[in-house]
Amino acid sequence: MEQRSPFGEMADDHMALVVDMGDLQGAIRRLAQPGAGSLDSGKQIVDTLDVFQWRLRVHFRREEDGVFPEALRIVSEGAQGADVFGRFFGEEAEDDMSAHATLARRTGEMIEIATRMADAGVPDQASARRLLALVDLTANLLQRHADKEDRLIFPMIEKSLTPQQVVEVRDRLRKIPTERDLGPPGEEHLGQLGD
Repeated sequence: MEQRSPFGEMADDHMALVVDMGDLQGAIRRLAQPGAGSLDSGKQIVDTLDVFQWRLRVHFRREEDGVFPEALRIVSEGAQGADVFGRFFGEEAEDDMSAHATLARRTGEMIEIATRMADAGVPDQASARRLLALVDLTANLLQRHADKEDRLIFPMIEKSLTPQQVVEVRDRLRKIPTERDLGPPGEEHLGQLGD
């Protein structure tokens, strides 16, 4: 039985994050409606954002430690097509890392706003609108980022690899804990993920 490509696994991670973000958008839209929301709904959004932030951090670690090193190796070793790929990856790598930082920062901002709203008991409309604007911006960035990696970067990396090198990427990814391996988000796992 042929094993799934590690790049397909990363695309599945993207899809799951995009679906989670869509669920968050719906929940925040409901919270932002005039007269809607309560302490319970605000707390649920905080909890959902905490889990989303956890999954996002795990995914970024898998990309940054499991996939991107292979792209850098391709460029440094001059693999077939490395000249074209190297220029492309060099231009895109900084953009990808910037997107990771922006997604993480925006998720943190959403958690702060939702926490203040939950602590207040009933969300104020200005905070709810700010939270809605942030979730929409974040959802758009996440979708663009996932599309670029799934349609451009990952296929270029995979095309430049031998079958054995694809297995090596898969093995490297399997050594990096996923949220399923680590369990639910919590302080006890933060050291395993790094910052």
